[in-house]
Amino acid sequence: MKDSGIEWIGDIPEHWGVSAITNITSTISIKNHPKEELLSVYRDYGVIIKSMRDDNHNKAGANLSNYKLVEAGYLVINKMKAWQGSLGVSEFRGIVSPAYITCKTDKKIVERSYLHHLLRCRNYINEYNRLSYGVRVDQWDMRYDDFKYVPVLLPPKKEQKSIADYLDDKTAKIDTIVKTINTQIEHLKELRKTLINDVVTGQIKVI
Repeated sequence: MKDSGIEWIGDIPEHWGVSAITNITSTISIKNHPKEELLSVYRDYGVIIKSMRDDNHNKAGANLSNYKLVEAGYLVINKMKAWQGSLGVSEFRGIVSPAYITCKTDKKIVERSYLHHLLRCRNYINEYNRLSYGVRVDQWDMRYDDFKYVPVLLPPKKEQKSIADYLDDKTAKIDTIVKTINTQIEHLKELRKTLINDVVTGQIKVI
């Protein structure tokens, strides 16, 4: 192991390198694609198709022409919620709010799935918290001019892919377990309501 030179990261494997966001991404802002799929950035998942979930109550603007085009592999950052983890590398083509930061990533240097997991890990989110500022917490903002100097850990490309594949597999299994448990919880909630209803209306006798 060796010292990364970054206090909040600490030691890293001897053969890993360290670069910066600005060396592996470039900001891009392409507009006038209002018919593309609407995308959203979730704290828990990263970039997903907005219509895939029904718990996002943010309303899209009436005019989507000024929304930014995102290609698969772009890094998308909700700069007002980066400190909560609302960023990720997109697997989808679509459009996002013009308030978001959109960046092309250099696939010659970094595996996109690896970058996705790296930039969403706890240590990095803590750093976004440090870089964000504003009058109130719900108005905090992280500027790209600050974000672009965030260090990026760079194992060899082959190792990046192995790390990404491992995390994709493990997190998918965890997500499946969480979904199953949440479904069971909803069923139990319904059972509870039914039980109370049937007892207080005399459908089930307790004496």
